[in-house]
Amino acid sequence: MRIGTHQIDTQARKIVPMALPREWEFREKTGRDYGIDLEAEVFEDQKPTGQILMFQIKGTEKTIKFKQGVSAFDVPTNTLIYSERFVTPIILAVCPINNEKHVFYYVWLQDYIKSVLNFDNQNWRKNKSTTRVFIPEKNLMPDRKGHLAFISHFPQRLYGACGVARILHDLQCTLDGDPRPCDYEYVAEQLQVILNLPGFLTGQWVYGTFIQVTYLKPALLAAQLLYSPKEPTQDELKLLPVCSEVVTNNRPEWMTKEKNIEFQLKCQVSHGLNCMSFFFEETNYGFKNILWKTEKLHNF
Repeated sequence: MRIGTHQIDTQARKIVPMALPREWEFREKTGRDYGIDLEAEVFEDQKPTGQILMFQIKGTEKTIKFKQGVSAFDVPTNTLIYSERFVTPIILAVCPINNEKHVFYYVWLQDYIKSVLNFDNQNWRKNKSTTRVFIPEKNLMPDRKGHLAFISHFPQRLYGACGVARILHDLQCTLDGDPRPCDYEYVAEQLQVILNLPGFLTGQWVYGTFIQVTYLKPALLAAQLLYSPKEPTQDELKLLPVCSEVVTNNRPEWMTKEKNIEFQLKCQVSHGLNCMSFFFEETNYGFKNILWKTEKLHNF
C-alpha cells in the first residue's frame, strides 16, 4: 500500500508540467530520487534557449495560506544543501492538488538560501530534519512565466557578468592617463562585444534594455566619435545625455569648441563605464537581503 504523501506528490508531478508554458520542453527524472523531479528547458519564440530549470515538487491537499505576502514551508535540510551544489537553478514547486486550476507556487532555492537563509538563519545547515522557507505569494504559475525564464538565465548572466567585469577592468586601464584616438577605437570594439553577448542584455534581464539605452550605447557612440574624430550631429547629441547641446555651445572661454566636445565625449564614455558596473551585481546577496527585508523585492 502506498503512503498518502507519495500519492499526493505523484499527483502534483502531473499538475506542475500543465502549469508550465506549453512551448517549454520538460523531462521527468526517473532515476534515484535526490530531490529533482522534473527538468524543463525554456523556449523563446519557439526556439530552445539551452536554459534549464530543475524542479523539486511537493504536493499538498491543504489550502496554501499567506500572511504578509508569504507562506511558510518546511523543506528537508538535505534538499537545500544538495541544491547548493548546482549552478542550474532548482525550483521548489508547491502544488495544491485540489485546486480547480493547474497552479503551483514556487521559490528559487539557491537564491533564497544566499539572499535570506544565510543572513536570517545562519545556522540552518545544522538543522537535522527541515528548514523553513517562505514562498512569496506572487510566485504563482502559470502567471509568472517571465520570472521563471529570468531565473533560468542565471548561469548565462553569471558567465556574462564575469566577461563584462574583465572587459570593464581592461578598459579602465586602457583609458588611464591620456588616451589616444586609437584607444577609443579599442573601447568601442569591446563595448560592442558586451552589447553582443548572447542572451545577456537582451530580452531576459530586467535591467538589460535600461543599461543598453542609458549607459552602453551612449558610451559606444561617444567612443566611435572620439576615434573618428568628428563632431556629433544634433541627432547623435540626443543619444548622448552627458554631451547636451547646451553644454557644447556654452563652453568656457579658455576652451576651444573642439576641445570642449572632446571633453564631453570622454565624460560620456567614463560615465557609461562607471555606471554599467553597478548593475552587474548578481551575487550581491547582502544588498538583496536588505531589499527583501525592507521592500519584499527579490529575484527568487
